[in-house]
Amino acid sequence: MYIVHLDMYTVCMTKDRIFAAAKTVLEREGLSGLSVRKVARRAGMSPMAMYNHFSDKDALLNALVEDGLAAWEQRARAIRSKDPMEWLERLMEAFLDFALDEPHRFDAAFFLPAPQARQYPNDFVAGRSPVVAMAMVRVDQARSEGLLGDKPALDMVLTMATMGQGFISMYRANRFSDEKQFRTLFRAGIRHCIDSFKPNSFKPGGEKR
Repeated sequence: MYIVHLDMYTVCMTKDRIFAAAKTVLEREGLSGLSVRKVARRAGMSPMAMYNHFSDKDALLNALVEDGLAAWEQRARAIRSKDPMEWLERLMEAFLDFALDEPHRFDAAFFLPAPQARQYPNDFVAGRSPVVAMAMVRVDQARSEGLLGDKPALDMVLTMATMGQGFISMYRANRFSDEKQFRTLFRAGIRHCIDSFKPNSFKPGGEKR
């Protein structure tokens, strides 16, 4: 029994070492520099030995995506605002901070072409994204309070997410003069996006017409 437990411990430790090596390669070289050979070298083993722990490169990519999404979910769950509109704005601010604070983990969550990455919109309708589910609850709450219009909650959430990710892509392509300008325009764009979902009886900023 002791030998079995020791073997399982060794397998887990080796798999953790490979995964840590993959995260280091991703952090240092980005998505374009990620390869099985580099990860194996970093982990101190042969590429073939890696396949005893990850069946193929896709399995490793899927693990990196899940790690990135777990980090994103943790940030979303840390938002404490009870006001649904404020919660949505803070969610997008957390998205911005995630992209700037942990760029490679953000990339793993949202840009890595892994086979099991969540697909729009079916996986979100099925509830595979905890963060999208949380956001939809806030949208429904805001609609019940008359703060948002009657568009489907998923459509609103995906529109905000798409806009945020588009801004991040533009920033990565050096389309802004500096980070301060980028943050300012990101926030303004998200505010305009959320305002566009308000019912016609509201002006931007929540004032009634």
